[in-house]
Amino acid sequence: MVRPSAVGGPFLISVPRSGPRRSYEGEESERPRIFIVGAGMAGLTAARRLQQLGLPSTVLDKGRRVGGRMATRTLDGARFDHGAQHFSVRTEAFAGSVDSWTEDGIAAVWFRSRSVSNPDRGREPRFMGKEGMRSIPEHVAAGLDVRLATTVDRLEATASGLALAAGSELVGEGSGVILTPPVPQILSLVRAGDISLPPEVAAMLAEVAYDATLAVLARLDGPSGLPDGHLSLSSGPIAWLADNQQKGISPLPALTIHSTPEFASTYLEADPAEWTPILCAAASPRLGANITAATGHRWRYAQPRTTLQDGAVGFHAGGPVVLAGEVFAGARVEGAFQSGLAAAEMMWAML
Repeated sequence: MVRPSAVGGPFLISVPRSGPRRSYEGEESERPRIFIVGAGMAGLTAARRLQQLGLPSTVLDKGRRVGGRMATRTLDGARFDHGAQHFSVRTEAFAGSVDSWTEDGIAAVWFRSRSVSNPDRGREPRFMGKEGMRSIPEHVAAGLDVRLATTVDRLEATASGLALAAGSELVGEGSGVILTPPVPQILSLVRAGDISLPPEVAAMLAEVAYDATLAVLARLDGPSGLPDGHLSLSSGPIAWLADNQQKGISPLPALTIHSTPEFASTYLEADPAEWTPILCAAASPRLGANITAATGHRWRYAQPRTTLQDGAVGFHAGGPVVLAGEVFAGARVEGAFQSGLAAAEMMWAML
């Protein structure tokens, strides 16, 4: 087992082959191809970094859009950020990317607030995507090989490397695989292909748990009246309210309601028609307008309850397998970004 000396660096279970670092300049067909499962911030960042290193990769995602929980949706002319609402910046690497996105008109500061975990930092900027949170992963994905609406249900070791499959269909076969879904889904992919995790990795992942969030996308008949366009609550079924029109991403009044983890755990398996009216009724007394239409969305793995600080985890199983995602780097958007970088660097080293 090898760990880096720096806290938060990538954690490698199997020592990579010794010798000089291989150069992958030349014909692309001669280079190892990496498959990445998940087109959220971690997967796209990994793909972008692999591209910089000269390694071709293909990103697969079951969804119709990139971004994962950096999600933006349009309903009847109203636009909603209904997953991640904003992000902060703590590390130099992420700051460089955010500065670039800001200069390109992709990101902007929404508001400033103190960190709950570290109030000594003062009032820090909270960034958003100027056209919605999904606009940032869309920007990162530009020029990458991303295949959407592609289901993968297992990872298998083959004689020549690793394969991703769905049912009887081979989805992709390459030299290495980076898995970035939530940990329960990673475990499902690995176990379905009869791949045994190293005991250290299995023990690490067994400690990971998630809180769910139920989101409501609500149309209003006028301005919400929320101060600064958002409100965090400390009691009741609602954790967060956001006015997407005040945020600047919706031309029409559009409210996002996020439930507390406790409310979500009670209603997670219920029909949205049951819990959407409850959250709307709880939000209404705080609004200066009426809710005229609403729809619900489940985020089953909204927030890691426990997180790791290793950046990424790698092991060999017919080829290098690297596990990544926000949970491996302290959660949130920046954690996903940091984990994506760590995953790409680890894949390079393991090859």
